[in-house]
Amino acid sequence: MVVSVGAPAEHVFASVKEDNPVGVRMTSAVSPSSPFGSGEMNAIQQAIQRAILTAISFQRRFNETGNADDIAQVVFHCENALSFGLDLPPFAYSFFGNAYLSRFTCLGEVQDLEHAISHHQKAVQSTPSGDAELPGRLNNLGSSYLRRFEATGDDLQDTEHALSYYQKGLKSTPSGHPDILSFLSNLGNLYSCRSVRTGDLQDFEQAISYHQKVVESAPSGHADVPLWFYHLGTSYSRRFQRFGNLQDIDHAISYHQKAVECAPSGRTELSSWFSSLGNSHLQRWERTRDIQDIDDAVSHLQKAIQSTPSGTYLAGPEFNNLGNAYAIRFNYTLDLEDIDHAISLQQKAVQSTPSGHAELPGLLDNLGTSYSRRFYCSESLQDIDHAISYHQKAIQSTPSGHTRLPAGFNHLGISYTHRFKCTRDLQDIDRAISYHQKAVESTPSDHADLPGRFSNLGSSYLDRFNSTNYLPDVQNSIASYRQAAEANGAPSIRLKAAKEAAMLSSDHDPSQCLTDFALAISLLSEVAGLEQTNNRRHANLRGYSDLVGSAVATALRFDSTNRALEWLEQGRCLVWNQLNQLRTPIDNLRMKNPSLANRFIEIARALESHGTRSALSLPSLHPTLVEAIRLQDDTLNHTIHATEYKQLLEEIRALPDFHDFLQPPKATDILSSLPNDGPLVIFNIHKTRCDALAVIAGIEEPLHIPLENFSLVQAEELQEILRFDLLKQREVEDQDRMPRRVRPNPSSMLFVLNELWRKVVQPILEALGYSLNPSDCGRIWWCPTGPLAFLPLHAAGIYGAAHNPGSCVSDFVVSSYTPTFRTLNDRSTASSTSSKCTSILLISQPNTPGLSSIPLTRKETHDLETLMKRTAIEALLLEDSKATVENVKAEMKSRSWVHFACHGVQDVHQPLSSGLCLHDGRLELLEIMKQKIPNLDLVFLSACQTSKGDLKLSEEVVHLAAGMLGAGCRGVVGTMWSISDLYGPKFAEEFYQYLLKEKGSEGLDSTRAAYALHYATRKVREILGDDDNAFLTWVPYVHFGY
Repeated sequence: MVVSVGAPAEHVFASVKEDNPVGVRMTSAVSPSSPFGSGEMNAIQQAIQRAILTAISFQRRFNETGNADDIAQVVFHCENALSFGLDLPPFAYSFFGNAYLSRFTCLGEVQDLEHAISHHQKAVQSTPSGDAELPGRLNNLGSSYLRRFEATGDDLQDTEHALSYYQKGLKSTPSGHPDILSFLSNLGNLYSCRSVRTGDLQDFEQAISYHQKVVESAPSGHADVPLWFYHLGTSYSRRFQRFGNLQDIDHAISYHQKAVECAPSGRTELSSWFSSLGNSHLQRWERTRDIQDIDDAVSHLQKAIQSTPSGTYLAGPEFNNLGNAYAIRFNYTLDLEDIDHAISLQQKAVQSTPSGHAELPGLLDNLGTSYSRRFYCSESLQDIDHAISYHQKAIQSTPSGHTRLPAGFNHLGISYTHRFKCTRDLQDIDRAISYHQKAVESTPSDHADLPGRFSNLGSSYLDRFNSTNYLPDVQNSIASYRQAAEANGAPSIRLKAAKEAAMLSSDHDPSQCLTDFALAISLLSEVAGLEQTNNRRHANLRGYSDLVGSAVATALRFDSTNRALEWLEQGRCLVWNQLNQLRTPIDNLRMKNPSLANRFIEIARALESHGTRSALSLPSLHPTLVEAIRLQDDTLNHTIHATEYKQLLEEIRALPDFHDFLQPPKATDILSSLPNDGPLVIFNIHKTRCDALAVIAGIEEPLHIPLENFSLVQAEELQEILRFDLLKQREVEDQDRMPRRVRPNPSSMLFVLNELWRKVVQPILEALGYSLNPSDCGRIWWCPTGPLAFLPLHAAGIYGAAHNPGSCVSDFVVSSYTPTFRTLNDRSTASSTSSKCTSILLISQPNTPGLSSIPLTRKETHDLETLMKRTAIEALLLEDSKATVENVKAEMKSRSWVHFACHGVQDVHQPLSSGLCLHDGRLELLEIMKQKIPNLDLVFLSACQTSKGDLKLSEEVVHLAAGMLGAGCRGVVGTMWSISDLYGPKFAEEFYQYLLKEKGSEGLDSTRAAYALHYATRKVREILGDDDNAFLTWVPYVHFGY
């Protein structure tokens, strides 16, 4: 974690006004034994008074400008007043003490703090008990001690002195006095500063408690409200750095935003407040990895520098913080300009910070980290040598036992590891391991940074093992990764560690590898936590698409089929499963505990709403601060609700008979809840092996079917053929027809279908004991994973001249797909209670603005409208300008069947922006996910790519068909890729004709939709044969659900 530095003036000091006029009691300050004559004494008193008045004038100007020259003049005239050696009134000493504190704020000279303490002590000592000014002077003395502690970090006794004086000041202040809030704020600052050094939870809690009390009690419009917002935000930020609770950093950002928003322009503290706001965004980035936080941080930290008064040492921290932001952004961009900016700014920070200042070690450490980052790209030994040198200086200048030391050890270990990878000098990796060991040993067991430090130790052990093959090193590496995975901290770091431990233990500690994989699988839901938007969750899951495959392959290697089945269900389609959980009926809970059930529903609905909002729902590219605050308020509420949701789950699971409430299903649950119509076949395609698990109702264990003649490489080759050969983005026209996107190449298709039949589908059907009986085909559900999710299993077979009965999948079974077991189970249960469809919504968009014309969609829907009119089924047609997004959403809620005939788009960059193209825009997948349409039986998507997912999210099944299932639909007919406009009407006609023949007078039955699709496919093949047009017509169509 980078060290963020804030301006110390704002952290600990809130000056208390001295309201005594200059010159009052000046004559009484003269000692009776003064050697001066009366005339000479008058002249001296006038000189002192002039000096103090001049100092006050410069102080006022400094308060407005923040210019270091002005505060230097203040101190100069104060010292002039003191030079006469006379005893002065208490207010003068108090003013002098504040002047030295102000100069320290600008120049950072610790000696100024000694002067400040001395003068404030004199002010307190010379103020009579009961004097109205005493509370303020006690507080100023306390602030001076606290400022010295913050500057030097050496002596916790300073905080005890500060606490004593603050408490005395507060005790001697009358109830209702306007300065009480400032005194309480100072107490909060004390605990906040001490918490950084001690790491004591009680200090963090006290800091937040005092600051929260101040903010809640502050009168509207009070001049110090921005300052108090700032202090509260800082306390939350510090607690986040220690314990890693995401809600804390969301609170910090919210309060820092409010501080900046309500501060008058030109206020001298603005630089510190912008800096803290930027730092809070950086800290949140370390947890969420949302690049928007880095961009926001850079913006705010640039404003901090722009608003920093020139000539002050405060520029040092601001340079450092902006440098941190550029260095972190470099991790994403790998733009050398970013890391060069970072190093330049951090060099300025070091150069402008006085020797011996408490913040200097952190600045040196950050500069070293930036050199280490640049080495990653430059491979210049000079860069890594600089990094090591700065890290060493940082450690040497940090007091023993300081809370910053573990981070310094960690960063030095990283730099030695980097140099080892370049030089292969074993001394470097030995040093790296030594420093990483020191880092973990000196880090508290509940610290949020511990997972990263254990991971770095594990990585260093592994690097040494790879060079020496010394077996204890790999064992230590596994142990370190395990400790990282189990520690408190960022889920993303813990998940990476758990994955590393599992991969290594598969070879070096096989008895424990399944336990390691179990932890990794469980952490997936933490990385894609409910405190994030759906877009963010998908982004976080992109790097883990191979984890479930590795875990399942390992489980099958050890013949643990039940565990393999559980992991396939638990580790896939996480976002859909979370959505389903938020919509889970809780009738049993309501009977047991109505109030708890109602609160659960309320929080679940809030989380669903939060999750389906856009990740960046700001109204403009350059939002105002007010707009940013609104978005941050939404984010904070989202995090609060996610936290409460976890707490509610714990409370519910503590009830009798509810211990497994919304827990991932066990294999026994899956096996006992399947429909009786046919098996569910789940695949696992991994580089080490390919397998299928057939789950059959009434069978106590899944049937394991190894696909011995198939491999991940072959699956990827078949996928590439479809992707590059079949789905090239080109528009074609022939025979007066327009495609809804592209035309595949049939010869390539024949090869793909042949390979899928021989190496995947045929071995499964044989293992399941299917025999040829085309007139009485049973059902089967396919649940493909990895690259197999993009291949047409339902059409696998040998076609053309080599075709014989029993050489394709449709000769044996009626195929459907399901994203997960739970989806199938839910749709099967819903279908058992559904009634026949008596109304259908038809949507046609033949001339979508901005897209190519698909004129036969009009014929398709008009033919269907005519067909329905012959029955008792009501049909509503929305066409052209009537088919708007809002109209379609509204009508979908009152219809049980919907048929779309339009363009569809799969957005490869933002999969949740994929959608159906209507008259006034897209009906996007994200919008579909928001809908709750429990009465929707079936949606027919006669559009392009409606069941084609995202290659990088193959385990999440992010496509329109899955979206319709998520919205509550029991079944969906979709397309894997683009379809021909010419044969769309024929296909739809055959599909609905079959359903109308099957008791159509009673309404359309969605449970027969898969059979209707099977029938329509056969009829089209009978008409067209196995020629080019037949493949283009029927292969893309698939059925999802029950």
